[in-house]
Amino acid sequence: MSKLKVFAGFIPWIVFSLFATRTGTGTVATAGFLACVVAVLFIIRDARRGESPKVLEVTAAIAFAAIAIASLVDPRADAFLATYGRSLATWTLAIVIFAMLPFMPFTEQYARESVPREYWHTARFRSINRRISAAWGVAIAVMAASHLLAALFISVGTDVGVPSRPIDLFFNWILPIAVIWWAVSYTIRNSKGPHEAAQTHATPRSDRPRTA
Repeated sequence: MSKLKVFAGFIPWIVFSLFATRTGTGTVATAGFLACVVAVLFIIRDARRGESPKVLEVTAAIAFAAIAIASLVDPRADAFLATYGRSLATWTLAIVIFAMLPFMPFTEQYARESVPREYWHTARFRSINRRISAAWGVAIAVMAASHLLAALFISVGTDVGVPSRPIDLFFNWILPIAVIWWAVSYTIRNSKGPHEAAQTHATPRSDRPRTA
């Protein structure tokens, strides 16, 4: 499973965070549309490669488009969305991942690109992806809670929301990066494909080279 593709799915969140929180309120619509455009570009890239749209990208496109539209429709909500928009979008992703577990674990989309089709519907393949997807769901829920804590502690000035730098740095960046790193490490430890396992067990000990 491509870890880089999973990381790429989080780029819209990074784009929104940089534009909405670093340039102050009043730019939430722009930040939301930019994040949505990035997600749509990834979806188009997947389509051109003959790959299915990824849950991360589709959820990002919908969530950030909704935030941008809400900001345009009601400018009074701009400050709220600048503060809580990232957490709302991340909670949405966590809910989607958990809701999909019984049907299509989200990591299965990435795993199918490197695992032969004959293993896609095996119990082992589905079990591995459910465990890994559940771990990602937990990690993303922790991220959402971390963003929420940062938002609750944000100090608001008269015109522009000014995050407390240590709180913003820890809850919006350090902790989310740490939980993503944990999820990636968990994925690496548990993502040995069923075809690899089958090849390992299919090689009998008697086939080992014999010495003279």
